[in-house]
Amino acid sequence: MRIIPLFENEFYHDGRGPSLINVLWIQKGVILKGFEFYNPDDEHSEENIKHLILEKIEVYSMAGEDVHSNILTSGESKAAIFKIEDSEWLKQFKHIHLIGCSHYQIIFYDEIYDVICKDIKIGKGKITISKA
Repeated sequence: MRIIPLFENEFYHDGRGPSLINVLWIQKGVILKGFEFYNPDDEHSEENIKHLILEKIEVYSMAGEDVHSNILTSGESKAAIFKIEDSEWLKQFKHIHLIGCSHYQIIFYDEIYDVICKDIKIGKGKITISKA
């Protein structure tokens, strides 16, 4: 298993990850589409909101930081998003539907999301319909 830190300067931890503000769901709450957040040192104001958009999400799991058994943050990187190559978790699913997808771990202050999707995009501001 190879772990690659992503967005180290845009989505980072200071011992714990960014603060999750909002989870965006589409198709009447069926499909996870993205997250709005503040980084640890951001003032919690409208102009500091940032977002992640998950492209072609197929699988996700969420656990609290106190029960997740494999949180990937370390002292080597301040990144709070990791791409996991050769993931055992990804191998459990039918690969025909996962072509081009990867396993990512997204670490917020209290929640850890493991997702299998095609890509993750990061941006500033709230998520709008045009961004999603």
